[in-house]
Amino acid sequence: MSNYIYTIDENEAEVLARYEGILAQKKDPHRYDTLPKDALALLCRMKDKSNDLFVRRYEAAREVIDIISRQVGIDPDTSGLSLYYPDFDGSSVIARRIEEWVSRSGDKAVLKKRVQELEQENLTLRSLIYDINGGRR
Repeated sequence: MSNYIYTIDENEAEVLARYEGILAQKKDPHRYDTLPKDALALLCRMKDKSNDLFVRRYEAAREVIDIISRQVGIDPDTSGLSLYYPDFDGSSVIARRIEEWVSRSGDKAVLKKRVQELEQENLTLRSLIYDINGGRR
């Protein structure tokens, strides 16, 4: 995806300002019939640029979702899950997996701390036993 930046030039801004009232109308289905052909062509090009920008952003968002889903163990190509929109209840497969993943990571940290505590306790008990045995193992 290229780094295309869509900016409105002076001519486009002028056309938008000049025909703002006509463009804002919703009830008249023939409102565009009064516009000159060059203004219509310019508006169509602007619409095409806007649509292209939307598609690029949508594709970029999908790429990010794919990266995140792979990080939490979901293969977007073979999972068959709806990754790009929420479930019927408003939840998300990826959000649930991220919560599980973070929870497991937190559990790992707690377990690691507990193992360190037990190792320290084991070392203390060994030194006490060593002292009780008079320096013999």
